[in-house]
Amino acid sequence: MSNFSKLSERVYYVVCPKDDTVLVALDVLIDSEPRMIEWFDTVKERKMRVGKIIDNNQKHFVFERAEDDGGGEYTFVPMDLKIYDKSVREHLLFKREFTDEEEMLKAFEGTYENAW
Repeated sequence: MSNFSKLSERVYYVVCPKDDTVLVALDVLIDSEPRMIEWFDTVKERKMRVGKIIDNNQKHFVFERAEDDGGGEYTFVPMDLKIYDKSVREHLLFKREFTDEEEMLKAFEGTYENAW
């Protein structure tokens, strides 16, 4: 039986030194049984098996992906304008500038409409 919990922030910046395909996460769900994590990355849904949760606090979430599922340590940090400008914008096809954080969050949430 599944036992989902949802991370509290609307949008996360995702970092994994071993996986350069991750960048942004929305609607992050963690299923404790089986140990899975899933999220929407602005283009598609992602789902991974969790090997171990390293840190789960209000500021960030860190987990180790199961080795037989690819491995790697993934860190989810709440997205803000500073992180967007420094670490995210340069990797996007459309490098938008935002006047405030709410505008940025709504833009990421709007990607659901264009995904399918």
